[in-house]
Amino acid sequence: MNLRDFEYFDALADLLSYTQVAHQFDVSQPTISYAIKRLEQHYACDLIKKDPSHRTVQLTREGAILKAHIHHILDEFMTVERAIEHAKKKQTLVGFPPIIRARVLSKLLREKEAVNFIANFDLISGGSNELLSKLLSGRLDFSLIGSVAPLVHPNLTVQALDQREFYIFASQDNPLSQKSEISFEEALDYPFILLEESFVHAKAFQNLKDKYQKDAKVLLNFSDVQTIGQLVKSNIGITLMTDFLPFRDMENLVKIPLAAKDKEIFYVQYAYLKTAVLNEDLQQLVAMLDKLAKVEDTLR
Repeated sequence: MNLRDFEYFDALADLLSYTQVAHQFDVSQPTISYAIKRLEQHYACDLIKKDPSHRTVQLTREGAILKAHIHHILDEFMTVERAIEHAKKKQTLVGFPPIIRARVLSKLLREKEAVNFIANFDLISGGSNELLSKLLSGRLDFSLIGSVAPLVHPNLTVQALDQREFYIFASQDNPLSQKSEISFEEALDYPFILLEESFVHAKAFQNLKDKYQKDAKVLLNFSDVQTIGQLVKSNIGITLMTDFLPFRDMENLVKIPLAAKDKEIFYVQYAYLKTAVLNEDLQQLVAMLDKLAKVEDTLR
């Protein structure tokens, strides 16, 4: 029995045809039959109802049970293989969403020794949802992740690092700039310039928009915070943003808190699989991030 046997069984349970499975994997039909026999010998039961002609395929109750677990089994196999492969290659893949990376790395790299230390990692950029998927599948060893609710997952060890409110940012020439706080419903009367949909900010915007079931005019989406800041300063539109990564130049920009009923929070955390065996570099990175989180707590 091997990983391929499980893959053959999974495909057979979906396609219900030995011929189609053999064609899909470019192997002979007996290869599929032998794989099923090995699995049946391992579990000491029939997984497929016997049909000497192989014209029809039906799962036994035991086969249906295996099918219900098969994706978890295959995922675990792949996660283990990837983790061992990373260790053999002395690779440590760390996920960093762009906005979190800009702030966290700027703080970590204030110490000269940290520059060489960070070079020990392969930094993988991407949206938080994409990085979370890669982390769970073993394609990342460790990741920082942003979310609009504290991250909770049964397979992950998660540690909170920071949390920030979302604000409306507007030009000082915009009528909203005179307000001490604003409801999101009122903000929807103005055009928005937003981060792209791969960012957590897009989820916060969608949550608030859905709350009021009111159309929003989104003029532009960008991946660069500073470009958005320049356009907002020019009073082309307003934006929904945290101050986790501040605009470089706040002159002519006004940060307006959302009313209590509309507050959304941007959570920053790091995570890794509970089954992960952290190498010395990752253990040191965890210690550095935990120290940074304590500093952030004292500043809030």
